[in-house]
Amino acid sequence: MKQVFTIPGRLDGLNEYTASCRSHAQVGARVKRRNQEAVCWAIKAARLKPMETPVNVRITWFEKPKRKGAMMRDRDNIQFAVKFILDALVEMGIIPDDGFNDIGDVNHKCYRASDEARIVVELEEIC
Repeated sequence: MKQVFTIPGRLDGLNEYTASCRSHAQVGARVKRRNQEAVCWAIKAARLKPMETPVNVRITWFEKPKRKGAMMRDRDNIQFAVKFILDALVEMGIIPDDGFNDIGDVNHKCYRASDEARIVVELEEIC
């Protein structure tokens, strides 16, 4: 089975998450919760069904700077948000766990968004 969902906008990267955790533990927890909730809403909107594991994950990041003329974030900073995506998939019951035996390959592609920033997540059961 293959399923796809889209997360509108962008998720916080490693730099933002690290800064929030360093400011106060509760601030870091709120940042994680906010990002994970955004993914959960996208999963609900797509009406995903539970999947058999292991699952391959392909994530396409359509990134746009927050301000006109600003630099693009580094790819590794952007791709850190896979943590929020996998945790939300577990929370929503799409996959039972995000451990080594449940997740196969995780592939990332990053593009500059010509319109709105978004994240497209494709899930495919490994037969």
